[in-house]
Amino acid sequence: MKWIIVLLLIVPFALSAQKEIKLKRKYLGKYEGVVPAYSMGSALEVVDVDQTPITVTIGKEFIYTTIGERKLQGTFVIMFEAESYYLLDATMTGQLANERILIYKHGKKISRDGMYPQPLADLKKTRN
Repeated sequence: MKWIIVLLLIVPFALSAQKEIKLKRKYLGKYEGVVPAYSMGSALEVVDVDQTPITVTIGKEFIYTTIGERKLQGTFVIMFEAESYYLLDATMTGQLANERILIYKHGKKISRDGMYPQPLADLKKTRN
């Protein structure tokens, strides 16, 4: 009976230990695209925001994002690896909310889900 209790206590810890997921070198680099136009509403008015160019640079241990003239830097954690993509959680300096980035394993493209109300932006890898 004691062995069953010991196994019930140890097995969950052994199952929760996962190996670290690392991005392959081919997924690192510079991606460019456009954040589509959108509208932001407040209690008093609705503000229309034009489409804006975006650049995301992913390194081994860092991430840089440039949206229009605004430049942000930060770090990321790989949350999940699926069959066709990686899901990154990016923590940018000076932002309260994190950004989610999908790196597709095929097609040299990523999708960035920024802070609300920004829409999803699709970016393609550049040769730089």
